[in-house]
Amino acid sequence: MDLVKDTFKDRVSDIETYFDLVNNIEVAIGAGGAVLDVNGKAYRIKPEQQKIMYSGIYLHLYNLIESIITLLIEAVERHAAEGIDGKLMLLTEEMRKLYVKSIAAPYDESLSSDKRLEKALLLFEQVLNLKPIEIKIPPGGGGNWDTKEIQRLSASIGITLNLPEQLREKVNKKFRNDKGPIRLIKEIRNKLAHGSLSFTECGANHVASEFRQLIDIVKEYLQFLISEYEKYIDRNGYKVA
Repeated sequence: MDLVKDTFKDRVSDIETYFDLVNNIEVAIGAGGAVLDVNGKAYRIKPEQQKIMYSGIYLHLYNLIESIITLLIEAVERHAAEGIDGKLMLLTEEMRKLYVKSIAAPYDESLSSDKRLEKALLLFEQVLNLKPIEIKIPPGGGGNWDTKEIQRLSASIGITLNLPEQLREKVNKKFRNDKGPIRLIKEIRNKLAHGSLSFTECGANHVASEFRQLIDIVKEYLQFLISEYEKYIDRNGYKVA
């Protein structure tokens, strides 16, 4: 889990550095204007540029969320593959289902007959230990990670996320646009990525103090996730008792 924790620390540092810039520009504008000295000439930060910088915080936060979820999945895959030492019968029912889904892809209608045969043979070879077992967990939430999708993924692995009461209130409380903080980040990120929302429009009617709250909620939520996944791995939660 060291990689997960180090990545979390690095990405949070990126966000805090960026927020420090955005916040100080807001303070400067409030005091009369954010002015830069560019080759001896005064350059004043425009309101549109400030809005674009606000929008960037949403992208930074979603980048943090998706990177941590991806690394947590990979950590479970890696520890499970090493922990069962080639014995698939040691996997829990939840993990066996995910293992078969990842190889056989029974619900992927886009696969050709030849591809299905190839996957069936791979499953056959791994079950008989003719090839090393590779455990992959179908994430299913790429680009759409919010609390519901994260809860679904975790439950499919065998991890029950019982958030502490205060944290549960924070992530479920309507933050903006009648949406909770994590869902808000996901939806704004997707709108920006798909072009249905401009960066200037996105950053309108925001203040830095809102983003301070948003950043702190995401950090606390992800720290809880990391802790729960670490407990699962430490107790070999992927193995039958």
